[in-house]
Amino acid sequence: MSDDRRSDPPDYGATVRNIRLPEGTGRQPTQYTEPPPTQRPPQPPPKKRGIPIWVWLGAAGALFVMFVAVVLVVYFFLLREPGFTMIVRGAPAGSDVYVDNISRGVTSADGSIRVPGLKAGKKMVRVSHAGYNDFNTSVAGKDGEVRTVIAQLTPTESKPAGLANEIDYNGPMLLIGAGEFVMGSDKHKPDEKPAHKVTLPDFYIDKFEVTNEQFKRFCDETGREYPSNPWWDDNYFTKPRAPVLGVSWDDAAAYAKWAGKRLPTEQEWEKAASWDPGSQTKRLWPWGDSADKTRANMGGTNRTTEVGKFPSGATPYGVHDMAGNVAEWVDSYYQAYPGNEGANSEFGTQNRVVRGGTYKGSADDARTTRRLFHTPELADSERANRAFLIGFRCAISADDPRLQEQAGSR
Repeated sequence: MSDDRRSDPPDYGATVRNIRLPEGTGRQPTQYTEPPPTQRPPQPPPKKRGIPIWVWLGAAGALFVMFVAVVLVVYFFLLREPGFTMIVRGAPAGSDVYVDNISRGVTSADGSIRVPGLKAGKKMVRVSHAGYNDFNTSVAGKDGEVRTVIAQLTPTESKPAGLANEIDYNGPMLLIGAGEFVMGSDKHKPDEKPAHKVTLPDFYIDKFEVTNEQFKRFCDETGREYPSNPWWDDNYFTKPRAPVLGVSWDDAAAYAKWAGKRLPTEQEWEKAASWDPGSQTKRLWPWGDSADKTRANMGGTNRTTEVGKFPSGATPYGVHDMAGNVAEWVDSYYQAYPGNEGANSEFGTQNRVVRGGTYKGSADDARTTRRLFHTPELADSERANRAFLIGFRCAISADDPRLQEQAGSR
């Protein structure tokens, strides 16, 4: 028996042929093949590149600089008014304003107007209104400046026919036209209250305080004794244009009567000193509302000056020295105004009112509403020390027959 124990090699194909092996097995090198997307692990999203903060800051700064530059260009070349600006105040509402004879509009309800764009340099200004005298002045300005002009127009029809603005009646006198004004003040001393309206007829008042020369003539003609010289000048009474001082109320009243006049009442004095007939307003000082010591002899100068030395301090009517120099007697007792209920032991008939301040006194004493007072006679100490402060000026009613007689005798 033959024993064929030889065995055939195993047929691996029967067992492996139905399974596909990965490519590259066997003797070939292995290569990586990327798995399908569904089999990939999740990946983080890629980082975005941001703009650095310094870039943003730089851009914002550049934009801001450009914006400012544009604003400046627009202002300087489109909006900025060339030349200078003039503001007119104090004129009656509806007044015509001319600059170099060219109309620039009319004043508003408060009496003011703004005139922009005036070429740098000096300009002639005229303000006109029916019933008023023209106001003329000049103003100079530079580019970018604002200049203010206070226009003080005086009425042309404030006096009745036949009354002159200025007369010579034992010295120059000025007309204070009839009408209403505000007397007193609610903002200062108790005895100045209340501010109230007063209506006065036409009257004339001395343009200047009575001088040594005038009073000497009175003394010479009447035999009255000359007043004493003040302590600071033993030859004072020989100076003709200096205001007389060291006179009592009776001395002043006697002179006024001799000159054919009278002392002004307190109401007349205040209207002549304070009232602006053009703007119908009241002034704190004869020239305006500022205590300008360059316009009057006041504030402790210790000397009087000749009358009329401060023309810039004249009132709207043209009256001089109604602030400072010498105080002035008026024909009124120191009494309370109607409606003033304040207690004051000095009120009554023992004191006379004195107005206008003095060369030695403060600017407040020289206010147009300030009320000072003194006994009619000078005090013994004043006479002994020759410390004299009071003089006076005169007034007369416009309808006084003596004026008519004088006019008829010419």
